[in-house]
Amino acid sequence: MKTKQRLAMIIAAVLLVLLGSSLTVGTEVDTIIIQTPPTVGALPLIWMKEQGVLADKVELDIRVSPDHQRGLALMAQKDIEMLVTGVNVGAKAYNKGIDVRLVNTNIWGIDYLLTSGFKAESWSDLIGKTLSLPLMGGPLDFLARYFLIHNGVDPDEVEYVYAPSANAAKSFQLGQLDAIVLPEPMVTTTLNNYDQAVLSFDLQEEWAKLHDGDNRIPFVGLFVRGDLAEDNPDLIAALKAYYQQGVEWVKANPADAARYAEKYFGQPAAVVEESFTRINLNVYPDDETRALIEVYFNAIIELYPEMIGGKLPDEQFYF
Repeated sequence: MKTKQRLAMIIAAVLLVLLGSSLTVGTEVDTIIIQTPPTVGALPLIWMKEQGVLADKVELDIRVSPDHQRGLALMAQKDIEMLVTGVNVGAKAYNKGIDVRLVNTNIWGIDYLLTSGFKAESWSDLIGKTLSLPLMGGPLDFLARYFLIHNGVDPDEVEYVYAPSANAAKSFQLGQLDAIVLPEPMVTTTLNNYDQAVLSFDLQEEWAKLHDGDNRIPFVGLFVRGDLAEDNPDLIAALKAYYQQGVEWVKANPADAARYAEKYFGQPAAVVEESFTRINLNVYPDDETRALIEVYFNAIIELYPEMIGGKLPDEQFYF
């Protein structure tokens, strides 16, 4: 896997050399507006903006918002050019007729199950307990039920509490919930602030137990409008290659990357830096990425097919 990552980095560097002198913009594009939630997957884009790597070609306007559905609506209206969102969210939009293309998948591990006052040694330990999840029918709801089923537990034996993660984390810290699934850096914040919190399950490792030891779950992707990708393939290819460099910069400079998170997201830099040890930020080769996505999507289709619009997206979905 590391060999393939190094190969991807080499290809990205070569692409930048080849594209650097010949990069042209097809249609009139002087600014690319990118909407993103406050996530580590946006940090390579922020690095690109701060370093001005495309400044001679296009300006990056990064707008932070957790409203994924509004982001999709803005993409459909051509009011923004790119969106950082769940890979399944983009696939569902594509299958429903919104012309988006997946530029890359970048977050492969970020979610953990915490328990209050006890350690869950197995999924059966959640029977009769309250489990907080952010969205009914969303990715974490799917994963929780998927793991329960594949560990011999009837999902109906768990009491689900659906609430936004920030609100649920507060309730958890007040001792009002038995268990909660949270992303980083909320995991780090909760473990630091609530002495009864126990990290019981790494969802990525739970996935690996069921998928031949491979713990990569394609959570978050970078999407571009289809018309922009078709009219400006060199520009999007360059952005994609620079993003790869940005990933390596984040991993090599966690303190500086955490300061960007504080500047753009308002998240404490020290907490963000600590959380990096539990986040899998990576970009893999396109064919490998697609194969991993289809494993994930085929599992989703078993339980919640509407999460991806009822079917696997076709080849055009992938930039």
